[in-house]
Amino acid sequence: MTDPMQIRLEPVIRDFTTGDYYAEVFKAKQEFFERAGTVYEDDAEFEQRMNLFMDWYLFDRDLPGVDLPPIRYYIRQHQTEFNDEDKGLYQDLASSLHSLFVLHRFTWFKKDLIIVDLFSRKKYTVVDPRLKHAFSKGDVFEGRIFPHGGKWHFAQGFCFHPVEMKSFITSEIKKIRFQDRSRHMKLILQLAQMKLKHHRFAHIDVKHIYEFNSKF
Repeated sequence: MTDPMQIRLEPVIRDFTTGDYYAEVFKAKQEFFERAGTVYEDDAEFEQRMNLFMDWYLFDRDLPGVDLPPIRYYIRQHQTEFNDEDKGLYQDLASSLHSLFVLHRFTWFKKDLIIVDLFSRKKYTVVDPRLKHAFSKGDVFEGRIFPHGGKWHFAQGFCFHPVEMKSFITSEIKKIRFQDRSRHMKLILQLAQMKLKHHRFAHIDVKHIYEFNSKF
C-alpha cells in the first residue's frame, strides 16, 4: 500500500480495533477464521491471513448498529475535517475491490501488472513495485485493489492458490457469477480454507483438497 494511503488508514485501524471496539475485533476474528480456516503463529501464511482479516474487517464487514464497515463509518464521522487531498484518498480507500484474480500479463518491462477479476472478467492495471517480482503470469490469487492516481494498487493481504486448480476455481465462480456479493465472499473464504488445508496436508494430491465435502 502506498504511504499516503497507509497514513490515512492508520487512524481508522486505531479507532476501530481498540477501546470500545476491542471486543468487536475479537468477534470478527472468530467469524472470519471460522470461514477461512484457523491459522497459528507458526503457519507459513499467518501474516498474510492476518492482513486479509484486517482488510476484510476494515473494508467489508459492517459494524453493528451502523451498517457500514469501519472505513466508511470513519469517513462519515470525520468528513468535515478532511482537506481536499484527504477526501480523495479516503474515497479511493472506500472504493476498494476484493476478489479472486488471475495475472493476465505484465506491461512492457514488467512495470505494471494486468490482472483479471475472475467474477466480473474486467481487467485492471495494477502498479506496485514492491510486489511485481513475486508474481508470475497465470497466478490465481485472492487480493484487494483500490484506485489511486489513475491506476490500481494492492492492499496488504493475498492468498495465492495452486495454479493447477485454476479450472476448478473458475468453474465454481461461473456457477455464482451473477449471484450477490455475499455468495462471492463465501466462495472466496471457502477457497482460502482449502489453501490452508493444502499447506497442512502437502502429501495429499491437491485435487483431493480443492473439492467440497473433502475428507481433509
